[in-house]
Amino acid sequence: MSSKHQLVTFVSLLETNKPYLVNCVRIPALQSLLLFSRSLDTNGDCSRLVADGWLELQLADTESAVRLLAASLRLRAHWESALDRQLAHQARRRLEDEEEEEEEEAPVNHKEVAALSRELLQFMTSKVSYSLRRLTGLEAQNLYVGPQTITAAPSLPGLFGNSTPSPHPTKGGYAVTDFLTYNCLTSDADLYSDCLRTFWTCPHCGLHMPLTPLERIAHENTCPEAPQGGPPGAEEAAPEPPQKASALQKPYHCEACQKDFLFTPTEILRHRRQHV
Repeated sequence: MSSKHQLVTFVSLLETNKPYLVNCVRIPALQSLLLFSRSLDTNGDCSRLVADGWLELQLADTESAVRLLAASLRLRAHWESALDRQLAHQARRRLEDEEEEEEEEAPVNHKEVAALSRELLQFMTSKVSYSLRRLTGLEAQNLYVGPQTITAAPSLPGLFGNSTPSPHPTKGGYAVTDFLTYNCLTSDADLYSDCLRTFWTCPHCGLHMPLTPLERIAHENTCPEAPQGGPPGAEEAAPEPPQKASALQKPYHCEACQKDFLFTPTEILRHRRQHV
């Protein structure tokens, strides 16, 4: 498993006698598939994802998988809403017979675009270990569990935002959005693995009780004591500023303050004087 899987995307398509992909660049595979796939299918704990019915992603950490999936749903909804409003605004400007009394909706402002850009950048730079492979033809034929007799949707408010899951008629599982189907993939895992709970304490409200990973994330998303400045877990997921590397620097552990540093010999002496 690795966090460095990449896909190749193109900026424009040049058509002459043959089509040519122009300005090809590499992009992170997992984050790009979560943002742009036409269909996303998951298993019960979201550790296994299938994008567009042929690319399988296996994630090592269940909580990271659910957090990324929930973040991608929020970003896709925000992005689509902003794009729809901008396109609607442009269309109204072209209409010559538009009524003057009709109140025109304001287009997307620059602050909203800047905030969305920052969130997308933070999402694309997140580090999660996963594997990526193409499904075989036989695996693609036996991919889904099929329609289920029990149609009650799981009661996990806040797990996937404001979306209301409904049973999928063909794949099985639950259709969360028009592109995401939850818990529809066949799995060889233990049937009781999704029900196992461990004691957990909420870092915001102090709630201490046994919960599954999905229930923990659903609680964090709806916790009344959680900070409102960003998505849950944003503080923990924020990357630390990288230290400026140098050929003279080497790892140094200070016995006085019990901290690890990357110092040059001069910086080591300067740091030691602080404890004298």
